[in-house]
Amino acid sequence: MSKPVRIEEASPHSRVGAKLNIMAIESMAKTIVGSDDPATIEETMRRLWEGTNNRFSHEFAYEAKAGNKTLGMVTCYPTSVMNQLVLPTAKQILQIRRFEMIKYAVKNVRPLYAMMTMEEGKKDEFHIGAIALLPESRGLGIGEMLLDYAEACAKERSFTKLSLTVRENNPRAKQLYERLGYQVVGKIDRGSFKLSRMVKTV
Repeated sequence: MSKPVRIEEASPHSRVGAKLNIMAIESMAKTIVGSDDPATIEETMRRLWEGTNNRFSHEFAYEAKAGNKTLGMVTCYPTSVMNQLVLPTAKQILQIRRFEMIKYAVKNVRPLYAMMTMEEGKKDEFHIGAIALLPESRGLGIGEMLLDYAEACAKERSFTKLSLTVRENNPRAKQLYERLGYQVVGKIDRGSFKLSRMVKTV
């Protein structure tokens, strides 16, 4: 890559912020947004990205950029902050989706409850809520740069543990995290949501 890569606070005006969030959560986006329509998912996630006080906001994200081009992003925060964002996030989605979200919730109580009550991290951990790279940016070490940046954020806030979750059907990502010092400390099995919880001592 000819231009140097830097990591900076994410912009609400980023053209790919919402797209990267969708890539990070993959199929979980359907449950979060309450729709399997790609356009509806994209529009809802865009509004969340541009807003504040929700789990998918630019407010807690950092972008890897080369020039003006975004290559990837990471979202990270203390687990206590992440947990406090659950209800505000749900309220904002309800405001965006309105009656359609209510209809979806009535028909999908269990997966929504499973997602909202999932214990992704412990209170003494700094948590990586999402990490994603654009396809053309993979294999360039950008993912490791973003993880290193999250680790620096954790240390800056005096945390000694950095955590994340990885889907059981994503062994490649799991192997990367293990190579970087993360260890599996537990499993999350909430219906269709099957994740490994991983922690690194920093």
